[in-house]
Amino acid sequence: MASTLYLDTARLGRMCPEAQAADRDFARLAGEEGCTLYFEQFLRWGYTALPPALGRRYPGLAFWAGVGGFKNDLKTVLCLPRDRQLLVANRSAQLVRLAARALFRRCENVLVTDMEWPAYMKALTAECQRAGRLLTMVPMREAILSDRIGQDEAVGRLLGHYRRHDCDGLFLSAVTFQGVQLPVRQLVRTLGDRERPRFVVVDAAQALNHIPLRLGEEYCDLVLAGCHKWLRAYQTLGLAFCCRRSGERVVAEACAEMGSRGELDDPLLAFTHQLETDSTDSYSETVNLAPLFTAAAAVRRMLGSPRPKRAELLAQMGNADRMADAAPETGWRPSRPDAPMQSGILLLRANHPDTRAALPDVIRERFRASGIALTVYEGGTIRASLPDRAFAGKELDLLQTALRRCA
Repeated sequence: MASTLYLDTARLGRMCPEAQAADRDFARLAGEEGCTLYFEQFLRWGYTALPPALGRRYPGLAFWAGVGGFKNDLKTVLCLPRDRQLLVANRSAQLVRLAARALFRRCENVLVTDMEWPAYMKALTAECQRAGRLLTMVPMREAILSDRIGQDEAVGRLLGHYRRHDCDGLFLSAVTFQGVQLPVRQLVRTLGDRERPRFVVVDAAQALNHIPLRLGEEYCDLVLAGCHKWLRAYQTLGLAFCCRRSGERVVAEACAEMGSRGELDDPLLAFTHQLETDSTDSYSETVNLAPLFTAAAAVRRMLGSPRPKRAELLAQMGNADRMADAAPETGWRPSRPDAPMQSGILLLRANHPDTRAALPDVIRERFRASGIALTVYEGGTIRASLPDRAFAGKELDLLQTALRRCA
């Protein structure tokens, strides 16, 4: 039984039961089989490569169909053709640097907003300076969260900056860490073929298994995502999806360039490529494989869900409505975008100046002591990641009590 009402999926999702079973059985398989031929065949070809008697001992790994099967499942989830390139890495930072390299190989001036993840912006800025390119920052946070401009106006602001500054590339979040669905698809569609960006990178770290991405519309070239948040695989695994043929070539060129310079040294990225191409290097670096299996199990869970992703998102947004409605009478103020840009993440800001001045860890501990797990930022702002089922009456009572105590 959980010790808290968990509202912190945007930081780290709780490991789903399928991923837990995969983690346990992979640990057993690794402990009992080590690196035997059976184990190598299992990695390459999947669960069916194990002798039946051996396979029955590890039912939590029955979903594993090899690296190729895992990648195909991910592409199915995102409505991408199976022949599109997908990169898998232990360290998402490596894939962000690769995305930045590809972006600035094609673009002179890349448009971003002030709502992007700071670590990603640091990597993007470093590559921009190395390549001698430009970044155009559009201030959107206050306009969206305080002034509550509509989606059409948000598109208009982005479009205006894009045109005025002669931008030719985009790096934008599908869902920002503040919970805003940025209108990336709508922006690209409005630009049309004549002004179409030369390369578009979408940060989907907060989007995978959270919102529908509609990648089949081919509005972007590269999508960055992870498995430890809304997918609930828990163990970290970085993903980079190539969504357009033209973008795929640029990514391949950037990958080759960085590899030749020793700038792309993620062991899992190299190992999965070797498994798929039947070119395993006996002298390669030791690789942490466990995240592959927890992620693959979580993806199969997602594929097997009878609920449409849109229905889950609507349930999350309904919970956000309930929490926002309770906020004013408990000492908090919602900081929320216009409806089309909302997500399953909600920000609340404390009204009391003492709470706004308190350290984030102090406020977070107060909520934990009240039975709530969530993220806290400077200035007394809390971030809640809402569940995809309606709050029970007891949970709402617990939440309202905690908000009052911590205000």
